[in-house]
Amino acid sequence: MTLACVHCGLCLPACPAYRVDPRESIAPRGQVYNIRAVLEGRLDLTPGLASEIYECLACRGCESVCPSGVPVGAIVEQARGLITERQIEGRSARLLKRLLLSGILAHPGRLSILMALLRGYERLGLRAFVQFLLARLSPALAARERLMPRLGWKPVALPALVSPPGEKRERVGLFTGCIAAHAFGGVNEATLRVLVKNGFEVVVPREQVCCGALHQHNGLPGTGRKLARRNVEVFERAGVDRVVVNAAGCGAALAEYGEFLGEEARPFASRVIDVSALLAREGFEPPASGLGSVRVAYDAPCHLFHAQKVKDEPREILKSIPGVELVDHHESERCCGSAGIYNVTHYQMSMEVLEVKMREIARVRPNVIATGNPGCHIQLSEGVRRFGLRAEVVHPVVLLDRAYRYGSTEG
Repeated sequence: MTLACVHCGLCLPACPAYRVDPRESIAPRGQVYNIRAVLEGRLDLTPGLASEIYECLACRGCESVCPSGVPVGAIVEQARGLITERQIEGRSARLLKRLLLSGILAHPGRLSILMALLRGYERLGLRAFVQFLLARLSPALAARERLMPRLGWKPVALPALVSPPGEKRERVGLFTGCIAAHAFGGVNEATLRVLVKNGFEVVVPREQVCCGALHQHNGLPGTGRKLARRNVEVFERAGVDRVVVNAAGCGAALAEYGEFLGEEARPFASRVIDVSALLAREGFEPPASGLGSVRVAYDAPCHLFHAQKVKDEPREILKSIPGVELVDHHESERCCGSAGIYNVTHYQMSMEVLEVKMREIARVRPNVIATGNPGCHIQLSEGVRRFGLRAEVVHPVVLLDRAYRYGSTEG
C-alpha cells in the first residue's frame, strides 16, 4: 500500500492538520513515508513518531485528491495497531483506551449503565456544578467536558419492526450506533419515520453492537474485528435487503467490513448504505409543506464524502424541502476537526481546524447547519457557540422528517 505514494504533494492542501501546522512529518505523504520506513525496519517506532501518527485526523480528504489511490486511512490505522502491539504509548493512554473503548463502548450493557449515570449527572445539576469548578481549576478539562452532548431525560426506545401502511418496497435494517443511540436517539427516530413513510419495512436488531470504527482508528483492531463479526451475524439473521446507517463514521466502517474481515463479510458490506443515499437513489416522497424560510448550510462529514463517496444526495434531500435555501460555503467538504475522539485527545489542533470552517460558515449566515454524523454535530455545535451564531445543527433526515410531520399536522 505504501509503495503507491509518489510524493507528488497534491495531498498537502487537502490535509487539515497540515494546513494548521505545515510539518511534512504530519502531512499524508510524510506519514506514509515514515510508516513505510518503520515497516521496512529503516526507522524506529519511537514515542515521538507514534505521537505524530496520531496527529492525523483520519479524515481521508487526501484520498480524494490522490492520483495514485493511496489508502492513507488504512495505512495509518495499521500503524496505530502496531503502536498498540509494541506498547509505544504511555501506560495511562493505553489503560484509558482499553477501559473506555474496549471495556465500555464494546459492551452495550456497560455503555447503557454509563449513560444512565451521565443522565443522572445532568438531572441532578452536577454537570453545571462541575463545569463551574473546572472553569476555575482546569480550563482545558472544562473545554473538553463542554463537548459532551446533552443526553436528555431518557434513552429513545425504537420498536424492533415497523412496516409501512401501504406497499412494501424493501426490508431494511437500521443501524442505530452506540453512543449515537443514547445521545442522538432523535436522529434514529426521524430516520425510522422517514423510511417507513417512503415504503420501507424497518428492522431494528436488538443485538447489534458498536461498529468498531473508534477501535480501528485508535489501534485496537482486535476489538474492532470482534464487533464487526457480531454485527455481520446479527444483520444476516435479520434477513434484510439493506443495512441503513445515518452516521457517516459508522457507515464507512460497516461498508469496509469486507476489507477488515475478508471475503465472509463482503456480502454484508455491499448492502450498507447511508440513509440519504438510499432515499436519493431509490426515490422519496418530496414534502408537501416546508418549515418556513430557512437558510441551510450543508457540511459534508468526511466519512460520508471521502470514504463513502456520498456527495450530492444529502443536498438533494435538503433541496426537496419547501422553503429551504441551501447556502454553500467554501469549507463544506473539509474536516471539522471532530475525527472520532480527536477533539478530546488533540483539542487545540481540533479547534484550530474548526475555526477555519466556522469562519466560512459564519459568512453565509445560516439558520441551520445540516450534517450527517454525530461527531460532526458535536463539533459544529461547539463552533456555533464559539462564533456566537444563531444556528441549529441538525441531521438532514431530521429536517425532512420535520417537513413531513409539519405537512401532516397542517393537513
